[in-house]
Amino acid sequence: MILTSHQPNFLPYMGVFYKAYKSDVLVLSDDVQFSKKGMHNWNVIRCKDGSQKITIPVKAHHDMRLCEVMVSEPRRTLPKIIRTIKEAYSKSEHFEEGQEILGIMEEAEEDNLRLTELNARIIKHIIKRMGIKAEVVNAAHDLYLTGHKDDRILMMCEKMKADTYYSGIGAKAYHNEERYREKGIDLVYSDYEPVIYRQKYEPFLPNMSVIDYIFNEGYRIPEGWL
Repeated sequence: MILTSHQPNFLPYMGVFYKAYKSDVLVLSDDVQFSKKGMHNWNVIRCKDGSQKITIPVKAHHDMRLCEVMVSEPRRTLPKIIRTIKEAYSKSEHFEEGQEILGIMEEAEEDNLRLTELNARIIKHIIKRMGIKAEVVNAAHDLYLTGHKDDRILMMCEKMKADTYYSGIGAKAYHNEERYREKGIDLVYSDYEPVIYRQKYEPFLPNMSVIDYIFNEGYRIPEGWL
């Protein structure tokens, strides 16, 4: 069984969904520490002037786990983000399909909303609509992992009975490949390359939020993945 993992970021880029497409299980690592430098609560969309950062305000401090982070005043802050996205993509070819994600955000305008709950709802919706077969597991609720980096990943593989771990290329800097061999786990690195597609504005900007792809191309699997 092929397992991959990724932190449940806000409207993540297409590389996350490529890893899910190549795997049997996607573990959403919502039990790691929140980082202001990470893309847990922000991403980048396309606009006529280039790119635009969109951010969900959160209640968080430096030693808080990601699954504990709350959205700040969701009834006030989420509608602003929704309006920004609608304005950016109002004339896009697949607006109705992108609107599905905005609908999820509208329904999430509730008190005591956890950031990972919102992000996971969106990620799971996109995976289902794209027809990706990977099972999605939340680490904090389902796996109760300990340790860091390789220790944590190897425990993840053991609990899920995975024989292959599909890793992002950036993690190659810290993986101890010998430990994976000792545990009988094949360590495979992603060969993901930015998806090229039609954008309303020129020039093309790669690695935007997945929502940019959906508004422009819908939920179809990119031809290069097939």
